[in-house]
Amino acid sequence: MEVEITIEPDGSVSCLAPDDLDLRTLGTLHVRRASRIEFDNDRQEYVCTLTSGVELGGFPTRAAAIAAEVTYLNAKIDDGTIMEVIR
Repeated sequence: MEVEITIEPDGSVSCLAPDDLDLRTLGTLHVRRASRIEFDNDRQEYVCTLTSGVELGGFPTRAAAIAAEVTYLNAKIDDGTIMEVIR
């Protein structure tokens, strides 16, 4: 899996970290949950809901929901608006 890591001028690092990547070697971590992906039984599709309430979906598979989540969140990290969609 490819991981996009953004390093800010102040040295802070942002990324969407997969479970198998130990980022503790970079220093003290501040981990935030950005979203949750759940199957909506009524709609019969997977939905990604960001902690701010923004909803991405629906998707036919969990893998498709995860891929869309990663693309969306990386774009928000890149344009500096990530804090607007996670709280």
